[in-house]
Amino acid sequence: MSTVIVTNETIRQYCNTCKESAGFYCNGCNRVFCQNHADQHRQTLYEQFDWLTVDHDDLLQKLNNTLAIMQKTHPSRKIIDKWEEESIKQIQQTANEARRALTDALKIHMNDMKEKLKSLSEQLNQISENQNSTFDERNIKQWATELRDIKHEFITTPTFTVRIHGNKPVVMPIIKIQPDRIHENSSNHHHQQRQQHNPSGLVSIKPSSSNPFEILYHNTKQEKAIDHNSNSISRKDDRFCYHSNHVKIIDNGQIFIHDSTKNDASIRGFNEYSHGEQTLFFRIEHMTSNDWIFFGIISKHASFDQKAYLNSSVHGWTGYNNVYINGKSMPVLNGYLNEMKVHDFVELTIDCDKQTLYLWHSRQSYKNKLPVDIRTCPFPWQFLISCHNTNDSVRVLPLAIGSIIQREQEKLNNNMKIKEIQLKHQNDSPSPIPQKFMTTDSV
Repeated sequence: MSTVIVTNETIRQYCNTCKESAGFYCNGCNRVFCQNHADQHRQTLYEQFDWLTVDHDDLLQKLNNTLAIMQKTHPSRKIIDKWEEESIKQIQQTANEARRALTDALKIHMNDMKEKLKSLSEQLNQISENQNSTFDERNIKQWATELRDIKHEFITTPTFTVRIHGNKPVVMPIIKIQPDRIHENSSNHHHQQRQQHNPSGLVSIKPSSSNPFEILYHNTKQEKAIDHNSNSISRKDDRFCYHSNHVKIIDNGQIFIHDSTKNDASIRGFNEYSHGEQTLFFRIEHMTSNDWIFFGIISKHASFDQKAYLNSSVHGWTGYNNVYINGKSMPVLNGYLNEMKVHDFVELTIDCDKQTLYLWHSRQSYKNKLPVDIRTCPFPWQFLISCHNTNDSVRVLPLAIGSIIQREQEKLNNNMKIKEIQLKHQNDSPSPIPQKFMTTDSV
C-alpha cells in the first residue's frame, strides 16, 4: 500500500517500492511509482509480453506441424479408412460376381451358336460324303438362310439387362464428424464468435431446402436408419401395383417413373379400402414445370387405362388448380390452388366411414376436403395417381416415415383449416353441384 501524506497545501503519494515521492500510477496493479521504479515496472511488463508472444508462436508452430500428422494418424481416421476398405472389398466382390455371371451368359450364347452351326455342319457333311444324296435349290436356299442367321447372330453383340438396385446407384451412408461434448462445451464461447464469420465446423450433409418437411424427411432417414428397400416395407404399407402404358414401377412398388414421352399414364395402389380411415404419404421425386400430377381414388371395379383419371368413379385433385369429381374437371373449385413442386410431400387421407377424401401438401397451411358419392364410386377404393409429363416420378412413403412427418405437420399447423366442398345430389342425377365455397373448419 502506498503512503499518503495530507498537508494544508496538497496530497502527496509515495512510491510503493522505495517510498520516494511518486509521480506515476499503474491502472493494472493499482500501485504508484517514482520515475525509476515506473521504468522498471514497464520493463517487467514488456518482458512478460515477450514471453507471451514466444509461447503463442511456439503453440502456433506446433499446431501447423501437427495437423498434417493428425490427419493421417487420428483414431477417427482409422475408422473411416477401415470402412472405406471394407466397402471397396464388398463392391469389388459384387462386381467380380457380376463379371462371372456375364462370362457364363456369354459362354451360353456362344455354345448356342456352336450347336446351331454343328447341326448345319452335319447336314452339309452328309451331303458331301454321300454322292448319291440328292438336293435342289430349295435345300441350298434353306442352308444359306440358316448360315446367314448364324453369321448375323455372331457379328451382333449380345445384349443383357444389368439390374443394379433397381437401376439406381448404391445408396452410400452419410458420415458425420462431430466434436465430443467435452470439447464442444469448453470452446462454446469462441465457437459462437467465429460462427458469425465462418458457419462451418460440423461436417454434415443436409438437403439444401427451405421446406421443413424435406429436411425432416432426410433427417428421419439418417437418424432412424429408415431405408427404401424391401426390408423396410410393412405389410400394412400400400404400394404401386397396377399401371398403364408409358410408366414403370420400381423399388418394390415404392416408386414409379414416367417414360420419355408426353402421354397420359395412370398407376393404382395395391391395398383396398372399404372401412375406417387410412392416411397415405407421397413424395414428388420429379415434376416438370407445368405441375400436372393427379392424386385421388378410383373404385376397384372401374375400368383402368392411361386416362383413368377421367373414369366416372374417380375423385381427387390435380394440377392447373383442378378438382376432379366423377372424372370431371372442376377448375378452382372451392378456391383449390395446386402449387405442388418437386420434392413436396402429399398427404392423401381416405375416410371410408365418412365417404370423404382429404388432401394436403407441404406448401399448404390447410387441408382440402372432398366428399365421395358411393353410388358412382362404390367400395372398395384404391388410390390413383395419373401423370403425363416426361420422367414424372412419385414415391409412396412407408408408414414409418409418414407418421413422423404427420406428427411434425400437427406441431407446425395446430390451427390448420379444412377447405370443404359440400355437394348436393339430385335423385335423377348423381352429378355433384357445388353449393358452398371457402367453408372452413378447424382440425
